[in-house]
Amino acid sequence: MIAAMNFLYKVGSPMETKKQTRKTSSKTKELILEVAREIAAEKGVGQLTLEAVADRAGISKGGLLYHFPGKKELIIALMDSYVSHLSAELESATEPFKGHPQALVLGFIHWYKKFNGIAATNRTWGAAVFAVQSFDPQLMEPLHNWYRQLFEKIRNSGPASLDTATAIMAIEGLFMLSLYNLDQLTTEEKSRIIQHIEDRLLMRELNPKNSIE
Repeated sequence: MIAAMNFLYKVGSPMETKKQTRKTSSKTKELILEVAREIAAEKGVGQLTLEAVADRAGISKGGLLYHFPGKKELIIALMDSYVSHLSAELESATEPFKGHPQALVLGFIHWYKKFNGIAATNRTWGAAVFAVQSFDPQLMEPLHNWYRQLFEKIRNSGPASLDTATAIMAIEGLFMLSLYNLDQLTTEEKSRIIQHIEDRLLMRELNPKNSIE
């Protein structure tokens, strides 16, 4: 009996073994996605190959295929991961303004200020994401769906929905300039633009009739 218990202690129960396998599998999957993001950012989605990912990740191609049967499935996973990142950032940014009538816009402003646009480390990857449509437009569906949900939130933001849409489109424009390294505005100019948006929202709250309905 003691010998049997010692054996189980050494090799682990079937349940423990399964947990360890799932944990290892999850780590391998995360590694594959991380490496795939790096390659896509460096060389573009067109140069993203399963062989290159497996080689850099230090795993066999068969090990990669176990998690992602093909390049399309890998890109879908990358897009899903990117959209999850966007959702998490937006949720975190809007949380401090929960209950405020313009929480969505204030959240976007907070998000932009946090990284001064797109974080430098994410710009090449972010640009690569938008290049996915050249490989297969359908792979952009997760991002399209994220924007559908965003615009649905704007439509449901109440009487100030036009102000909300205008403000978010302006901030999105600043994000895109940052993403593609086209930002020619000074820090002061960007601050004045953001301040103007915030002042406009405050004016709308104090004088609702001044908003364009």
